[in-house]
Amino acid sequence: MSADNMSSLRTQALANARMLLKPATTRNIASVDTSATLVENDGHSPLDIVIFGNSEFTAAVMKGLTPAIEGETAPTPELAMRKLLIATCELLQMFMPKVGSHQRNIHGGGVFDESLISSDLIKAT
Repeated sequence: MSADNMSSLRTQALANARMLLKPATTRNIASVDTSATLVENDGHSPLDIVIFGNSEFTAAVMKGLTPAIEGETAPTPELAMRKLLIATCELLQMFMPKVGSHQRNIHGGGVFDESLISSDLIKAT
């Protein structure tokens, strides 16, 4: 498998994981405030993908140092990455909301939500 394919699999698996995983809430004590008020910052922990193993390999989306999503084990690192992408796709299928009341069919297949299309783009057609 080429490096481009591995990079593409990694990019897509991370994009899926960002959609799936809730942002972490971090708490910091405000250094300027003398009352020691807690300040909550909503943000994503750094997500990354690691592949580990010896004779069998597992690819996992890591949220910081914690495995968040793991694919099935596989005989090669490349196949482990593919299985991780499949795992994130299956999770998205389970949780992704369906297109609602503004649903329109696309001639070649699929659907879209008309209310989310740019009004400037609609006016231009």
